Amino acid sequence: MKQPKLFGEQISKDLALLGKDLAKFSAHLKTHESVCQERWQSVTGRLKRIELVLMSSAGAIILLLSGIIWKG
Repeated sequence: MKQPKLFGEQISKDLALLGKDLAKFSAHLKTHESVCQERWQSVTGRLKRIELVLMSSAGAIILLLSGIIWKG
């Protein structure tokens, strides 16, 4: 099983790449930024949906319990 590279090794690899070919590194960085932006937009959308479900269910529970108290 291959062990993952250390963070410092990746930094030195990126710096070596930067020294060799700035355009290639810049393209790699832009690709990374766009992928990360897309992932965070997905995460934000999921969190908003979870928040909506939780707030709706909490409201329904409160109304149900208040109806039980009112009738009881």
